[in-house]
Amino acid sequence: MDKSRRAHARWPSDLNVEVFSGPVGGVRIGAGILLDLSLSGCLLRVRGTLRIGATYRISVKWKEGVLDLPGRMARDAGRSGNDPTSHHYGIAFNLTGGQEKELRTLIDQVSRTEKPGDDRFMRGYWG
Repeated sequence: MDKSRRAHARWPSDLNVEVFSGPVGGVRIGAGILLDLSLSGCLLRVRGTLRIGATYRISVKWKEGVLDLPGRMARDAGRSGNDPTSHHYGIAFNLTGGQEKELRTLIDQVSRTEKPGDDRFMRGYWG
């Protein structure tokens, strides 16, 4: 993907997530790891199958509690090399103003835990 198409910086993460079908309520699809996130979306490693274009709710557990982020599966990035039962998925968020505010707080916390010079730092993206 052309880096100039990114609207927001992506920050590496290792937070636990649960994935549910639909934007509210829904059935638990699987659990996984939030690999990176931005204000516009995230990359997940999930055990479970997601469908391109389908709506999901990503439940992120972090020190402030649980943040629910509704979005659409935009990209299947293939199987995880470390775990052949897991897939990498790109989710495009569809947030309310309140959810975006909470996500900004989470991103602020995640960005403070990254050390400049760490080869994961910003993963070559910019805002």
